[in-house]
Amino acid sequence: MAVAAGWSLTACDSGPSQRQLDAQALLPHAQAAFRQQTAAAQLAPRNTAYTEALGTVADQRGQHLTALRDEINRLHSSIAAQIETPAPTPTASVQALAGELEQSAKAAATSCLETSGFTAGLLGSISASCQTLAKVQLA
Repeated sequence: MAVAAGWSLTACDSGPSQRQLDAQALLPHAQAAFRQQTAAAQLAPRNTAYTEALGTVADQRGQHLTALRDEINRLHSSIAAQIETPAPTPTASVQALAGELEQSAKAAATSCLETSGFTAGLLGSISASCQTLAKVQLA
């Protein structure tokens, strides 16, 4: 009887919910926004020719981070605690940050096609913004 009861309990565990999976899918985008916001803020005082542009990047990526964090919290709040992980190595240059922004734009565009509704719109907007930050602000 214990074996049957144990089986019935494990059969009910269907794994993570769709909301948890959706929140988990947004996590890398939020982590990238956090890293790039931090990198732009750190690079700004060292690159006076780009100080204003890097300030814009930091501000915009901070807004992306806030929007992503809000959506992750709405979907599955426990995942939001994983966002602010330190970068393995600091971003070395403005050009490197521009490259990271372009990668974020591509990743958000790809994820946008795999989602729907508000999340798709959010990721599409982030993708467009990252392209603009990389190709206009940091050009």
